[in-house]
Amino acid sequence: QGQQQQGLRRPSSGSGRQAAFGGVSARMNPNYTGVLPRPAGIPPGFSGVLPAPNSKNDSDTQWQPTNLNPLLVKDAVMNLRKQYAQEKGPFLSPGDASRDSEAADSKAQEDMDYYQVLEVEKGTDEASIKKSYRKLVLLWHPDKHPTDYEEADEKIRSINNAYEILANPLKRAGYDQMLEAIERKKKGMRLDTSLIQPRMSIPKEFMLCPLGHPEKFVRAVGTELRVQSRDDVRLPFREFFSAAKFSLWWLPEVNNMCRLRTADSAGQGIEGGTVLNFLMEGAPTSGGQFCTKDADVVLRKNEDPRYSNVIATASPFSPGAFRFEGAFWPGHYLSYRTPSTICVAGLVDEISDITDFYLVDYGAAYKTMTVDEALLGPVLAHGGGDYVKLSDLRADQSLRMFFQNMMGCSVWNNREFELFFEGHYEQWD
Repeated sequence: QGQQQQGLRRPSSGSGRQAAFGGVSARMNPNYTGVLPRPAGIPPGFSGVLPAPNSKNDSDTQWQPTNLNPLLVKDAVMNLRKQYAQEKGPFLSPGDASRDSEAADSKAQEDMDYYQVLEVEKGTDEASIKKSYRKLVLLWHPDKHPTDYEEADEKIRSINNAYEILANPLKRAGYDQMLEAIERKKKGMRLDTSLIQPRMSIPKEFMLCPLGHPEKFVRAVGTELRVQSRDDVRLPFREFFSAAKFSLWWLPEVNNMCRLRTADSAGQGIEGGTVLNFLMEGAPTSGGQFCTKDADVVLRKNEDPRYSNVIATASPFSPGAFRFEGAFWPGHYLSYRTPSTICVAGLVDEISDITDFYLVDYGAAYKTMTVDEALLGPVLAHGGGDYVKLSDLRADQSLRMFFQNMMGCSVWNNREFELFFEGHYEQWD
């Protein structure tokens, strides 16, 4: 970190530590641990850090980085987390959060079963999946339901989404892994993650996909984070995923402590950028502060460690998934709230809350490409807005490579294309 960092002052070599909090200097006892005594009865939370403004209406000047010494940050984080581990039973056991309706919504979304949508058994073969898809498309085509067109249209969308996943071997394998993780989570079965090192395992640039939602990704939309699928926003492939690229800036003070940021806002190996900030209600005080409400998440060029530092840990339910806990807020995790919200949960229910995210290597984004997206380029190349011959389309080299590498099969025959276009009547004629 060098001898000095912007906004940070190293401890003096004298008998005590010289620290700056918001421009006010104070001489501290050499035995100071970073955690000041707190009155009895106050739940565990912040300790050893003076209050700072914390409101969505604060001006930008109130969100400048505080002058916290890195050693004090380390002491405060380590000690408050140790204190939390000793006391978390009475304060934050799983299921304590009183969010029954939200938990129900989350569970309902989590229980979306693509096998059930296509009316096939898990483990069924590709031919049976195609057969069932054809039957359901013909059954629910909106033209056959003039009186309940909207319901049929929504049904077709679900059928198409399910087929997009289950007809693609790579996507199906990932989806099956998700189902196993969800079942493990419901049963409270945990994986041994002691040998997983997040810093070595997490890609340098990645996309965040919440557990149980293979079609959704976290995206930076202005200063907000939203969880969206391509059906939600209908953007071109590159434009959609360019806003879904994130990276981590690893911090040396505490193991696996980092800041989550948009990847394009700072170069690799360069500190800074647009960083995730969570707006916890109330301000940390030397007496301790505890927040039971969900905190909004925003993107800002601000690195106040109290509101931007997180601890990355491996998911106890699914290989390849990780979770992010507020470094200064033990038990408060980055969470997905249906239908599109990202927040830091005030109290986490480990059964209902979606706190686990697959960190998909951004270099593998092409593996999420849909058949619709794979068809677009060849169609434009062979006639643009006019009708194109299926024989020309089937002979297109890029499309053949897509089917070979992504679908694990040869390019579809005319009947299979006809079935696909029948189900995707909004895009294709």
